[in-house]
Amino acid sequence: MSDSLKILLLMLLGGVLCSANMAAQNDSIRWQDFSFIKQSDIRLTGYNAAGMKHLPIDYISSAAINATKQNGDFINYHQSEDNYTLGAQVESFYRLNPQIVFYGKVSYNYFEGKNMGGSAFINPYDNPFDIVEFADTTRGNKELENYHLTGAISADVYKGLTLGAKVDYRAANYAKTKDLRHKNKLMDLQATAGASYPLSKSVEIGANYYYRRTTEELTFKAYGTTDRIYTPLISYGAFFGVLETYQENAGQGYTQAGRSNPMFNEFHGGSLQANVHLNNGISFLNEATYKSRDGYYGRKSSSTIVYSEHSARIWEYRGMLSFAQKRNKHVLEVNIDNEQLDNYENIYEKQTVPGEGSTSIIVYHGNLKVGDKETFNARAQYTGYLGIEDYNPAWVVSAGAQFWQRRQTASLYPYYRKQTIRYTRFNLQAERNIVNGLNMYSFLLGASYQTGSGTPKNDGLYATPSETTPKSSDLNLYREYEYLTNNQIRSDIGFRYSRLLKHIGVKGYASLRYSLSKASDVQYLNGDKLNELTFSVGCTF
Repeated sequence: MSDSLKILLLMLLGGVLCSANMAAQNDSIRWQDFSFIKQSDIRLTGYNAAGMKHLPIDYISSAAINATKQNGDFINYHQSEDNYTLGAQVESFYRLNPQIVFYGKVSYNYFEGKNMGGSAFINPYDNPFDIVEFADTTRGNKELENYHLTGAISADVYKGLTLGAKVDYRAANYAKTKDLRHKNKLMDLQATAGASYPLSKSVEIGANYYYRRTTEELTFKAYGTTDRIYTPLISYGAFFGVLETYQENAGQGYTQAGRSNPMFNEFHGGSLQANVHLNNGISFLNEATYKSRDGYYGRKSSSTIVYSEHSARIWEYRGMLSFAQKRNKHVLEVNIDNEQLDNYENIYEKQTVPGEGSTSIIVYHGNLKVGDKETFNARAQYTGYLGIEDYNPAWVVSAGAQFWQRRQTASLYPYYRKQTIRYTRFNLQAERNIVNGLNMYSFLLGASYQTGSGTPKNDGLYATPSETTPKSSDLNLYREYEYLTNNQIRSDIGFRYSRLLKHIGVKGYASLRYSLSKASDVQYLNGDKLNELTFSVGCTF
């Protein structure tokens, strides 16, 4: 465990203890459930922080430390068969007065995985292209540290007009400890500012501006003296692209030695909200969002290279239909996301500046479209909160379905590859909370089933073949396709013990959750099972 992890865990633990002492002045917290309060109203977590004014209580906070262990060979091409994660977080809603509500969250996670290969990026699905280890023999251990900080405020300023703002900041460090090594530094900043206004007692509208800026810097390095040649694949999509030979003194390339190259993204957009509340307990909450995305890979200056540029258009919808009774609440939530992304590779050359000695500048001669990708994701989920008392349901039952599809074309003129992958997932889950005096016992059972289809690759030609032929990492291609589309089931079982400490107004708990994923007809992956065990201790106050 790293020193920074130890320090942060101690800081979070100290914060929990201090908060618990502050809560000693109020013993009314009882069994209030943080997850129920947060998840049963999308306005508390939407893009428009003005919606936090609908917080149903004055304050609630949650703090937890958790550990997760995974073992198994049913993993995606960039994941680990043997890994663990340690984490801690504190999260809080607080109403300062009838007009102002605050929200804050701080979390830290440390991940270590063995025998990892595949992508050099933290999350390859975030990016327009991938840098993939072409040889399967270069797999090694990887470490990832995630820091996450969120703050938001909602303020009622004049006759129902409410303003809101939210800042969400994430930083991460990622490293592989075997050649070809890479070190990644991620900065991800999201900010929104918005307002809401009630048109009547039953209708409320809102709008907000959205901004996001991400930079993931990659630095590649090989240590020691070796006769081995490393040739990562620059995948324009579906593991189809060009091999790049890593050289210590090459001075250029996607995997340029010794100098970091950033994957940069900038998003601008906005959301509209329309919420309807009827007298019979029915609410219909809606949020529609549009974002534009522009970015590049490389460094922008006269002497450094921007290797590729990309742009995307993103549409999102989030809706919640709820029916609230005296002790029950039924919620139907729908989420739809669609992104259309285009990636272009720049054509460039280095030119020596006359009279400047060895000074060189980069001259660009246009670009070529090397990839387009459309990703669609739709999810519908019913959740029933039954037997609610003091914002704590006796039963939480849920059932849902998800459809995900990705269509992409990768091009290295005159060659191209088309790919379509889709899957459908169904899930069921039930949780029972049994209160006995100052103790609560919670039991969880869940199951999901996933199946998929598609075309892993459809290669073709735009024109007469050329001497420059593309390369393909078929092993990773079929691993990903099999992981996403094979029939698979997952079962979950969990237990949580909670204890109400009324004299300090804190509900402490310890929980254990185990899941098993099992696939059928595995051919390219190393196995068909994945085990996951999570242990958590925490409190609500």
